Amino acid sequence: MKIPVVNTADLKATIAIPAGGPWFEGHFPGRPILPGVAELALAIAALRRETGKPLPLRGIAFARLRHPVLPGDRLELSARESAAPEGETARLRFDLKRDRVLVANGEFIVGSPLSKPDALPERRTRTAPGGIVPSAEALLPHRPPMRFVDSILQQSADALDCIARIPGRCALVSGASAPAVAAIEAAAQAAAAWEALQRWRQQGEAAPRAGYLVAMRDIAFFTDRIPTDQSLVVSVHLEAASPPLTHYRFEVSQEGLPLVRGSVGTFLAA
Repeated sequence: MKIPVVNTADLKATIAIPAGGPWFEGHFPGRPILPGVAELALAIAALRRETGKPLPLRGIAFARLRHPVLPGDRLELSARESAAPEGETARLRFDLKRDRVLVANGEFIVGSPLSKPDALPERRTRTAPGGIVPSAEALLPHRPPMRFVDSILQQSADALDCIARIPGRCALVSGASAPAVAAIEAAAQAAAAWEALQRWRQQGEAAPRAGYLVAMRDIAFFTDRIPTDQSLVVSVHLEAASPPLTHYRFEVSQEGLPLVRGSVGTFLAA
């Protein structure tokens, strides 16, 4: 049944990004950038305030993160209800602008999280990493509390599985859990770890390089919150690569149950 969303034709709000503090801690040291999933979380929070509705999130049809958001920015949010497929819940199309320049846009799918996941996508055989593998700290530029990836489980030429957790000190966390969008950041970090491992094997160096989450599509949520400081399994599979832009299919699960699935695009900085 469609969930009505009221007064969204002219919905507008301002999101003031703090000049520093927890939102930027660990992302990235010396080059503070607001995490892309934090943009989504702040947009969702603003929509809930403006509509006065809980607006549960079933998925994200698409989102494009076009420009980095920096400390002290002011973002103008506008949103409107868009046509939803027959039998589906409501959809909210949103734009985020800074000084009238589009920073991000996308479409939220409103509704309770999905309860019956589709069959797992086909997965190629992965193998445990051979020999000594660089640590997550060596592979990623992220630092706590925004480094979610803890260790590498297994890998193949086009895929990687790892263990991740959302630290309790992360700015996304409230009440010992984080919104499900936090899992997308874990997927982006797993993708960055896969790319760093490829460089390490080819070049013998594991110097981390900053990458940006720039796109997502077909995101499906099977939960609305993710507990902190608990092990998650994050799997990423290469879909397409045209460096510096790369696309991955991902799944984040816990104890064999999917939490979030979808696809992400990342941009590797020079």
